This record gives sequence, C-alpha cells and structure tokens, in this order.
Amino acid sequence: MAAGTAQGAVDSLLGRLSSVLMEEAQLLRGVRGDVEFIKDEMESMNGFLLDVAAADRPNHQVRAWAKQVKELAFDSQNCIDRYVQCVSDVPGSGAGVLATLRRAPRLLSTMPARHRTAVRIRELKARARDLGERRRRYDVTVPHVAAPVATGGANTPEDEREDARRRALANATEFLDEDVREVISWLAVELPLGHPQRRLWAIAIVRRQYQEDEYPLTRKVYEHPSLSSCFHLKAWINGVDKYMKRKETLQCILDQLPAPDDNGIAADGDMNEEARLVKELKDRLKGKRFLIVAANDAYGKVRTEIESAVHDLSVGGGDGDSPASAGSAIIVTTWFPPREPSSDLYKIKNYLNIDALFHEKAVALVGDCCDSDLQEIIRKILTKRGGNFFSMEMFLRALYVNPKRPREQLQILLDSMTFGSIIATHMILFCYNDLPSHYKSCLLYLSILFERMYLPSSSPQDFRVKRTSIVRRWAAENLITRRDGLVATDEAERCFDELVAHGLVRPVDIGASGKVKTCTVHHRVLSFITKMARDEGLVDTDLPPDLACRLSIGNGIRLQQLQHHQMKHVKGAEQFTGCCWGSIHERPIPVEGSEDSRCSMDMDYTEAFLQSLQASPPLGLVEVLDLEGFKGLKKQHLKDICDKVYQLKYLSIRNTDITELPKDIEKLRYLETLDIRQTKIRTLTSKAVVLPKLMHLLAGNIEQQRDDSATRSGGRSFSTVHIPPGIGSMTDLQILCHVEVSNSADELMEVGRLQQLRKLGVVLRGKEARLGHFLRVIERLNECLCSLSLQIELTSSSDTPDLNMEKTAFSPPKFLESLTINGNITGLPRWIKELRQLSKITLCGTSLMDNAIRTLGELTALRCLRLWHKSYIEMRLTFKDDEFQNLKYFLVEGSDITAIHFENGAAPKLEKIVWAFTQLLSLSGVKNLPGLKEIELNGDCDPYLIIQEMAAHPNHPVVIQCQSVRF
Repeated sequence: MAAGTAQGAVDSLLGRLSSVLMEEAQLLRGVRGDVEFIKDEMESMNGFLLDVAAADRPNHQVRAWAKQVKELAFDSQNCIDRYVQCVSDVPGSGAGVLATLRRAPRLLSTMPARHRTAVRIRELKARARDLGERRRRYDVTVPHVAAPVATGGANTPEDEREDARRRALANATEFLDEDVREVISWLAVELPLGHPQRRLWAIAIVRRQYQEDEYPLTRKVYEHPSLSSCFHLKAWINGVDKYMKRKETLQCILDQLPAPDDNGIAADGDMNEEARLVKELKDRLKGKRFLIVAANDAYGKVRTEIESAVHDLSVGGGDGDSPASAGSAIIVTTWFPPREPSSDLYKIKNYLNIDALFHEKAVALVGDCCDSDLQEIIRKILTKRGGNFFSMEMFLRALYVNPKRPREQLQILLDSMTFGSIIATHMILFCYNDLPSHYKSCLLYLSILFERMYLPSSSPQDFRVKRTSIVRRWAAENLITRRDGLVATDEAERCFDELVAHGLVRPVDIGASGKVKTCTVHHRVLSFITKMARDEGLVDTDLPPDLACRLSIGNGIRLQQLQHHQMKHVKGAEQFTGCCWGSIHERPIPVEGSEDSRCSMDMDYTEAFLQSLQASPPLGLVEVLDLEGFKGLKKQHLKDICDKVYQLKYLSIRNTDITELPKDIEKLRYLETLDIRQTKIRTLTSKAVVLPKLMHLLAGNIEQQRDDSATRSGGRSFSTVHIPPGIGSMTDLQILCHVEVSNSADELMEVGRLQQLRKLGVVLRGKEARLGHFLRVIERLNECLCSLSLQIELTSSSDTPDLNMEKTAFSPPKFLESLTINGNITGLPRWIKELRQLSKITLCGTSLMDNAIRTLGELTALRCLRLWHKSYIEMRLTFKDDEFQNLKYFLVEGSDITAIHFENGAAPKLEKIVWAFTQLLSLSGVKNLPGLKEIELNGDCDPYLIIQEMAAHPNHPVVIQCQSVRF
C-alpha cells in the first residue's frame, strides 16, 4: 500500500512539472534543466511504482524505497509550487517594452525568493539522483506480479452477464430484508374484536449461541420506521448485559417509556417496590399498543417476567377484548427454540442452521469448480466457532467478487481462524488483501472521515458520508488517478463500487436511480482501517478528529510547516507556542453530552486552524479543505485560504453563512471542486475569473417559503449563482450545476464550448426564456451530457415555453440518463422518446396531462419517476397495462393528485412508492405489483386497508406513514 500512495504522489508531481515546463519564461537560468531532470527521474520511478503496486506483496526493501520516493515527491511538488507562486502574480502580459517595464518591479522583488527556491530545486535534483542510485545499489526490484484477479469490473458482455448473476445471488442480506418485511407484516396486522389472536403474543428469533454480534434482523425490525404508526410504545432489554431480576427488568422498561402527564396515580403505602413497579408499568401501558424486545434472553426469563406483569392487563375498553394489549408483542432472541407447544400465538424465525444457508449460496457462487473437498473447506469456514452474520456475509461477498479462488487461498484462510481469534477480523483482512494497492489506500483514507464515530459527542450525521464527497476527495488527494482511459473521478467511482461489493463500505441511503447517496462502515471495519492507516502513516494522529475530517491529510501529508510558529490573535484563546497542531490537540474537550458542546468543539478546532492561516507560511501539500456546515466561516478566512493554501484542489463551503467570494479565488490555480451549495452566493466575482483546472462547480440553495409566490414550486424557493463570465475557458468542467442565465444569449452559448460536461443544471430567468439557445447548447453537448436539469422562471406576461420550438432536425444528448424539468411548459419534448438510456425523470410545475404519462410509460430504460408539485394536473393517475415495464421507484407529491391506480400488468418491477398528499382518496391496484417492497405515505390518512392488503402480498411490503407534508 505504501507503493500505491507513493505512486499517487509522483503522478501528481509529474502533472505539475509538465505544466511548469510549458511556462519557460518563469524559470531562472539553470532551473529548467534541473526541473527536467527531476521530471525524467520521477517518470522512471513512477513506472517502477506502477509495477510494484500490481505485485502480490512488496518486500521491506521496496516499501522503504517507496516511502523515500513519496517524501521526495511531496517535497519537490511543494518546492515547485512555491517557485511558481513567486512569479504567478507578475502584472502585465504580452511582448514589448511596456509589458517588460510592468513586469520588472515584481521580477526584481521576487528574485531573492526565486533564487532560494532554485537552490532548493538543485538540492532536490541531487536527492533524486541519489534515490535512483540507491535502488540500483541495493538491488530493489519488483516482486513477483500475480496474474490479474477477476473483479467486479467485467469487460465482455459474457463477463457482465456472469457478474450480474453473481451480484443477484451474492446479495447476502436479501433474504434478511425479506424476513424483516415478513416479521413487520405479523406485527402490523390489526385484528378485529373477539379474534383469538387479539392478545399479547411473542416472536422468537432463534440464533446460534456463539455469535459475537446480535443477529441484525431484530434490530432492523425494532428500528424500522413503519412500526412508528403501529405501536405507541417500544422498549429494548438486553438479557445478557445484566442478569436482571424481575425488579430490574421492570425498571429497565419503565426507563424507556414516556412519563405520564399526571405523574401517575399514587401507589398504596403498603405496596412493596416490585408491586409498585408492576402497577406503574400497567398504568403506562394501559390503552397502548406496545412492542418489547428481550434480546439474548436464552431461557425466556425476561419474557416471562414481562408477561407475568401484564397478563391481566385489559386495555381494549370494549366488550369481547382479550385480557392483553391488543396487537402488542414481545420479540425474544434466544439460542433455544421455545418450549411452548405449537400455537398460533407464537411465531418463530429459526436461524440455528443459518450457516447451511450461507453454505448453499457459497457453493452456488463458486459454481462448477466446487468439488467435495472445496465444499468441505467452505463449510468449515462458515461453521467456525466465533463466526457471526457479519463474518459469513463478508466471506460470501469475497466469493462474489472472485468466485474462482484457488483452493489453497481458502485453506490458508481456514488455517488462520484458530480458536480464540476474532473471526470477523480475519474476514476483513481476507477482503482487504483482495484489493489493488490504490484501492487499499482509498479504504484506509475513510478512517479520517468516519473517526468522529468514536467521539462521545458524535451524532447520527457522523455515521454517514456522501459518496460524491468521498470520490472527489480521493481524486483530489491523488489516491486515485487516471487509469484505463478513465478520468480520476470515474476510477474513484469504480473503486467505491468495489468496496461496496466487498462489504467494506455499506450503503445507507440509496437514491431513486439505484445509486448510493450516503454510506457508512461497520464498526469492525472502522477499527481495522483506523489501525492500518496509522501503521501505514496515512493519517496524522496528532490532529483531533473534528479537524482531521475537514482538513484531510491523506497521502501521509504532514503539517510540519507550522511548527515553531506561534498562533496569535485567536479570539478567546491563549497565546500558543510551538506547533499550533499540538496546541489545538491539547485544548480541553468541552463537556460531553450536549449538542451545543459538540458544535462548540467543532468550531473551536476549525476556527483555530483558520485563524492561524494569516500568520502562517504558505501551506503546501494541503489539497482538501472541507468546511461544510461551519457557521463561523468569514470572508477573511477565504482570503487567507486563497493566499496560503495555494495547492488546494477541493474546497467546500457548503451550508455556511458566506455571501460572496473574494476576488483572490483566482489564485487557486489547481482547484478542481468548488462546492458553494446552500449558501447565498450569487456571483463568483465581479470580473471574469478562470480557474483552469476546475472540474466541478456545485451551486444552488433551496429555501422553504410560506407566501403565495412559492405556490407553484411547492413552497420552495430556489436561488443560485449567476453563470460566471469566461465559463467557456474552463474546458475541464464536468459538472456545472446549477447556474442562472438571464437575457444574455452569449452567456449560454459559452457553455456549449465545454465538451467534457456531463452534468448541467441551468435556471432560465427573465422576460425571455432563450430556449432556442438552450436547445442549441445541449445539442452541441450531445456526445457528453449525462444529466440535465432545466428550471424556467418567466414573468407572467411571457408565453408558455415550448421545448419543441426547434423546427429543424434536433439531436438530443444520446447518453442522457437523468432529466429534470421545473416550470410550466406546453408539453414534453418530442425528442424524449429518442433518449434510450434515460433512467430518471423529475418533473415539477409542468402542468402535464394524461398523454404525457402515456409517453413516459413507453420509455424502456426508465427506473425512477418523480412527479413533484403541479407536475400533473389531473386528480386521478392511472398506470396502464404494459407501461413502465422497468420502473422501480415512483414518487408523487402535491395536492392535485388524490387517487392512484395500477392496472394488472403495469410497472411489474416497481419496488417503492412514495406519496406526499393533502388528500388521499384511493390507492388501488397495489396488489398487482409483484415486485413491491415498500409504500411511504406522507400525509393525514388511515392506512388500515393498505396495511391489511400488504399483509396478504407475497412480498409483505412495509407501509410507512408520516403525518408531516412537505408542501
């Protein structure tokens, strides 16, 4: 892995050296030759490191040499960038006497600094020569390179089909999700009065005793949002944590239940403590439907205590009710099957033989190559004492990624799983060793982003990170570079998918199109990668986690440049001496337990860093700065960042209070990602600014409004930055989303020059829509555009825009996958039928009618359809037979639609329905949806009939009801 990080550093340096050599005028006499020598040496070292990265396991000599290469690359890049910074602000351009005179003062003033840097470059040249000679002197050679292992990145159609088969088969949690839905269907059913099962009943989850972790089904059921509308009260008791007596059990339940408004009824003075707790429990449960989980209750002791406490509780209030809380339940996890006789009052999920299920899946994955000996090895791996669901799932995923593993590899894994060892750790290491060197670096880098999970003050947001932020930061840190013809961010996406396939990264939120939006890591994986990252020197252990996740220091970047500099003028702080990082690290941590203390701690460390910039020397090698959500950010901080952090590639000021950017932003010559979303920034600068390396410009702010002006947009107001002057010169742009265009056609036509643009979001605002120019622009981008968002905001006197206004032949973006249209239009564009890869459509305020739905139903690639406020103006929406054959996700929001009907044969693959409404008259035909898994209802309604219908559905789809409406 050391070779992988070194190769990333060298690759970044080569790009910088090539750029500098093209600007010959900036180089002092003699410096050019030194730079060219360093470049040639680094190219040779880079080729060697690429071979090392592909090797099985680099030896100690190679690792030591790669570490020296990495340090030389960092020092060289920092030195070159300082040299360029000295001359980058020379005023004037062009030839002639006047231009020379304008440049002369700056050239003279920077001469000493450039001379010192030139001497430093000469020293680096000598280091590069010595490093090359040292490799030959100690015979540092490339270890044996193993044959490439087949991974998830298949190339041929046959390989892709095989990969799809394995992916479907290896989804080890699919059966778990099905069981979750089934258990929820048991709990959600509301039985009529007098029914024999209308009483307290139990569900037993039977699992193996020696699992290290609780089998996840119980926790998934308990925390599922659909149960919030089914149960008034919930409580979780762990029977292993404390071998509780009855009194302790009752108190544990009461501690998790809300206190009564009237503080309860006074207990009888002669009543003992246990009787008082029983009475209090009955009072709190009276009239309530409750769910209690007794986890690890091997002998049913906890369940017995609960049942005995509430057995005579009558809560129905009506004649004929059974003496228990109607529909209430107890879920017990145990490793002994219940001893009660078979009865409809008990439900059992038995996972004692879960290893047999995993063995069956594993054998199917390996396929024809799985002889009896190999089957026996797999069986022994899965039945090792100390194994659990997590380790078995990890093993299955490892086979999914590479089912053609040699028997010897699996035998080594089995031999390593000795008694007393942690099986889960072996499985993580097994999957980790599967990864290429640069993918390993990317995985270890995640320890920086998720380390806040360990803090006592952590919040749920610390347990998930956005996929897009991860892949862009990987690319900015040079952990991922161009490979196989892919740009760095594409290779980063492929790396992310590989980590998900291995189970090392776990999706949390999956978007409507099936793409992961946010992710997390299992606590065992986090512990593993945190230790590995520190052992490999990938992270700076001196930085507090709250600052490290903002100021990423991947690739072994060390912030030693601030050593021996005092941290001065920090508001409310003492005078710091020595390294400011050490001072920050030694700051007292605020009192735990409150949200205010957590925010205070975060702001304390981050503000201390920002305040230190003004008095610090230039910060080379800092390429990522993520200030998202930091409310203490000021414009002066941004000026200091532009002046001092000149190598910055990734800058996020999302969700801050910044309203404008400093003109110094143009100093960030290497900036690739600029995220200003959820800010009130309306212009980048007052003059044309060219950020030559910029690839992702992310802008736009959505605010909730309560006045009538926002009625058409569903109570939301959208504002964004005006399209930057000179945007056509930023030819590396891949994402431009969202920018506002007024009445100037020239602004819009500039976008047509961006031939690498993949994602475009445009707001057309003013008296004239400029739709003709817009259509010509997207036609010029028809070979590269994959995502398009159009928002039209015209004055009331304007005609309704027509997306079919082009009278001549029109070539739409042939690779378009996502289309969003927001604004009143005459109808869907005719060319939408030509979009063969269109998988996601979002409409808002379009006022479409039934014929538009019929058009959408014919799109064979459509997987996601979102109909927002006033997108469809009829009250009844019908999905007809043979339409929407590949639709998986359907969202509808607004007050216009009051009834939805699915005909038999419509949307056979639909899995999830989300409906936000003010009035629900009917949702019919859902029983005709064979793939349905979930229905989410946002609004005031009685979901009883829908829940009953879903209970009889073969998939047992869950029904989630939320009372709040977002418009």
